[in-house]
Amino acid sequence: MSDSSNSFTPTDLIATASAILKGGGYRQITTGFPEWDTPTSRLFEDEYNVVGLVVFATCGDLIREWADRQGALVDLISGYVGKSESKSWDGYLVLLTPALAPSEEGEIERVRYNTTRLRKLVATGDDLQHPTDVERVLRSLLPLGPERVGVSRSSALDLLPRLLSAEGIDPEVTRILVDAFREQMPLMEQLHERRNDK
Repeated sequence: MSDSSNSFTPTDLIATASAILKGGGYRQITTGFPEWDTPTSRLFEDEYNVVGLVVFATCGDLIREWADRQGALVDLISGYVGKSESKSWDGYLVLLTPALAPSEEGEIERVRYNTTRLRKLVATGDDLQHPTDVERVLRSLLPLGPERVGVSRSSALDLLPRLLSAEGIDPEVTRILVDAFREQMPLMEQLHERRNDK
């Protein structure tokens, strides 16, 4: 494939990625670091992470410039985040381009899997076909969704009898095992006792 673009523009990508990070609880840092507040770059932080977001027009630009952007983010973290803060070790560099990767994608892969100094999230137009793809790329930086956060241990256990009955497992057997688990009783012993009581 050539270094041509898909339907995203660099402006679309920076706006979409910024909105997703803000929706995930990140705060954009807009003062003090003008090199990170440009039409193609942003700086974010939350309680745990510092994230530098950079969008490139082409894959060639990404390959040429990523190391400089990494160095700038490392210097920023070293200079402004205290060594005792956990986020001094949790810096992420997000590198995006709407351009399709060249057919010899080795250079992009080398950037993607380079773990020196910072963790990197890299996506090209091949990875970014739909707006939901941007969120998928950023998912490791985001908190768990409400559908996962809201399920407590007990509520998940309460679902088991119904879920397993759909697989042909007797819901009464599952209830016995769940109750035994909650009471910290031996599972097999409880199962045999209750079945013998019938």
